[in-house]
Amino acid sequence: MKKLIRLVLAIVVVFLVVKYCSDKYGNVINLPGGLGGNETEESGGWFTPKDKDNKETTEKTVPKDISDLEKELGIGEDNSPSTTINIPSTTTATAPLTFKGIPITGTLSAFSDKLVKAGFKKNGNSSFTGDFAGYSGCRITVVGNNPVNEVRVDFPVISDWDTLEKAYDSLQASLTQKYGIEPKTATNSNVATYDLPNGTITLDADVRDKASWHVILIYANEVPTLTGRNPIDDL
Repeated sequence: MKKLIRLVLAIVVVFLVVKYCSDKYGNVINLPGGLGGNETEESGGWFTPKDKDNKETTEKTVPKDISDLEKELGIGEDNSPSTTINIPSTTTATAPLTFKGIPITGTLSAFSDKLVKAGFKKNGNSSFTGDFAGYSGCRITVVGNNPVNEVRVDFPVISDWDTLEKAYDSLQASLTQKYGIEPKTATNSNVATYDLPNGTITLDADVRDKASWHVILIYANEVPTLTGRNPIDDL
C-alpha cells in the first residue's frame, strides 16, 4: 500500500513539474536531438523561441574585451551584418622580357619608336644600330609585328679568338649575375640559354667564318604552343 501511495505521489510531482515547465516555457518542451515532442519549424530544433531570446541576451552580456579577443582569434559567433567582399585575383599575366628597359611587346611601330628614343638608329623596318652592353656598332633586329616577341643583338666582329672568348665569357658572367641563375649549356657547344619565367635569353657565338666571328644575344618571349586540342572544346 505504501509503495502504491509513493508511486502516485511521484506521478503527481512529475505532472506538476511538467505543467509548470509548460506554463513557463511554452506548450511543448523540446529536448536536444528533437526528443520530447513534435518540433515546429519555428522552434529551431535545439532551442524554443524563448530559449533563443535567452541565448541572445546571454551572449550580449559577454564583456567587451572578451568579445574583441574572440574576434581577433577568429572564435565565437559573428553576429555582424553579412557583407560580400570581393577579393581581387592574385593571378596576373607574366610580364614580357625587356630590352634596354623596354618591354618586348606591342606593335613593331611602337617598339621601334622606343628604340629610337633610347638612342638606336633605325636602318630599316626592323633593323637598328647602336651601343649595347658596352659595345658600339651593335646590330639590333626586331622579330614580330604585332606583337613584337624577339630581339636579336649581333655584336661587332672580333677576328681574334682570345678576344672573342673573353667577350663571350664577360657577357655570360653579367647575365648570370643579373638574372641570378646559371645558364643551360650543351657539351661542346658555345650556346648558353637562360630559362626565365617569361621567356629565354640565349647567348651564342658565330664562329663559322673567322671574317665574321661575333657574339650573338637573343631575347625571346615565351610563345604559347598549340596542344592539338580542338579549340571549340575550350571556347
